[in-house]
Amino acid sequence: MGGGVPPLPEEPEGEKRLRLIDTQIVSYAMKDSAMIDEDISGFLIASTVAQEFLRVRDGETGEARYFTPPPYGLGPIARDAYVAGQKIHGDRPSNRPLFKRATDRLIMDFNNEFPSVVEYGHAGMAHLLNSGNRAIFEESVNHLPKRERKDLTNKFTFLVARGVKCLPVQPECVPVAFDLLKRLMRRGFNLKSDFRNSLNDMLILGTAVANEVDLWTKDELLAHFAEEEGLAKVKSCDDRYEINFGERTDCTRRISQESKGYVNTGWRFAMHRPPVPNATSYRR
Repeated sequence: MGGGVPPLPEEPEGEKRLRLIDTQIVSYAMKDSAMIDEDISGFLIASTVAQEFLRVRDGETGEARYFTPPPYGLGPIARDAYVAGQKIHGDRPSNRPLFKRATDRLIMDFNNEFPSVVEYGHAGMAHLLNSGNRAIFEESVNHLPKRERKDLTNKFTFLVARGVKCLPVQPECVPVAFDLLKRLMRRGFNLKSDFRNSLNDMLILGTAVANEVDLWTKDELLAHFAEEEGLAKVKSCDDRYEINFGERTDCTRRISQESKGYVNTGWRFAMHRPPVPNATSYRR
């Protein structure tokens, strides 16, 4: 297995476009809600959504609770076990998280306007979900309490069983998210009490913009911002919003172009072990 994320299914001509769904829609679907006809099969999620749904981050400390490795971060023997869907360290219990040094890392610095953020495993989580590698996921959470391990593994299996694929946050997504966050603030929208939640919203929206895929969300603020900013047409359907990037607006074109040479007021990011550039294209 190479450095890129396992490819997503091609969209048959004449059928619906690939769509991202947010964390709330995924959660409702698992709770047997009537959302999207009780089925999320074939939809996409951003790696940010996967990390929220699978509770990678500790809500109090903001630190990663476990680490999911991409195969290219492992040594040859471990990589062979990964590709074969076998546990690397066996079934022996662990009292500490594994794979921290093997996973990818995203560092975001906001020039003291907000606390710096370090996130792990965007590419790693996408690899695990897109390849359905339950064995390595179980090993990643093996140090957590038994009840929580079972809950997280059930959620992981739920996504894999329904063919939900994961788009990782890639280098081109982050500058877009930064620009969107600045625009959100300039429009006077109140950031959420936990800054990370607002940042996650913009990373999800930025992933949709950068990959030119539609986004379905239950977040009214996010939908109204996308509409007011002229990013896309927004359709209200029952208790969700459909942000349609089927036809790129002048605003989304401008954001995508400007973000390629992104210069902000000191905001910077770095990625360690990102997916291989252009290994897989998600653009329609």
